Amino acid sequence: MKNKSTQELIIEILSNEWPLTTKQIHNKLKRNYAHNTSYQATHKVLKQMENEKILAKNEKEFMLSYAWIKKISDYGKKLESAFSNGNKKSDSAMFIFNSFVELGKFAINEFCGNASSKFPNPEKKDFVCMWTHAWPLTGISQEEYETMKITFKEGPHWNICTHSTFLDKMTSNYLTNLGKHVALNKKFSTKLDIMVRGDYVMQVYFPEKFEKEIDKLYKKVKSEGELDMQKLFEFTCRKYQIKAVIFKNQELADSLREEAKRLYEESQNEKKVIKND
Repeated sequence: MKNKSTQELIIEILSNEWPLTTKQIHNKLKRNYAHNTSYQATHKVLKQMENEKILAKNEKEFMLSYAWIKKISDYGKKLESAFSNGNKKSDSAMFIFNSFVELGKFAINEFCGNASSKFPNPEKKDFVCMWTHAWPLTGISQEEYETMKITFKEGPHWNICTHSTFLDKMTSNYLTNLGKHVALNKKFSTKLDIMVRGDYVMQVYFPEKFEKEIDKLYKKVKSEGELDMQKLFEFTCRKYQIKAVIFKNQELADSLREEAKRLYEESQNEKKVIKND
């Protein structure tokens, strides 16, 4: 039970009994799970879950959001259907997200950060991200940040980014501090944003409008003084239909890993040449 996060325990509590006040939930965390957290911390997690539409609030009482339950149920059905025969290379599943934040949370919690994921990495192979623009981390909860840290300890992470704007660098610097090997301003072979975990590849299909707007936004912000975090957050929460296809293909996954390592090494060598000059 100690390995479960506060959010996971709250979901478990509200799966069995609802609606409950903050005080009732906090007491159950302490009494039923011996979870050592302050009342203020419990309140903060509940507020975050409400903002993320995981919980619905009726005056002072919380319950699981029906829309969130349905979404999780749909994910489960798709995963079960697509990966019931996990050894077949043809296994694939498509997911549709209504915003970038939804995509980001899925990538962190389901594709990369879930030990019991349908996309296992038993051999602890290197992770790969190939992004046109570095994915902004706005809208991610503190517990999801912690999940990212744990994920990065699972094995080497290679992050290749086509652009090198201020926002690309800002996100990349944060990821570098967490342990990722990041290379900016490097073009990769695919036209889509890609993530690789084990032998699983996730290809992301952003709508054209999204691609144009994120490119415009990233090119506009030249410095920290020009960064409006509220606008960035609103952009990542804006309604876009983003599609992701996940499939298992060891040969392709290994090839993308080798490409990412090569591009990273090229980037490091270029930095050495510039430094020596």
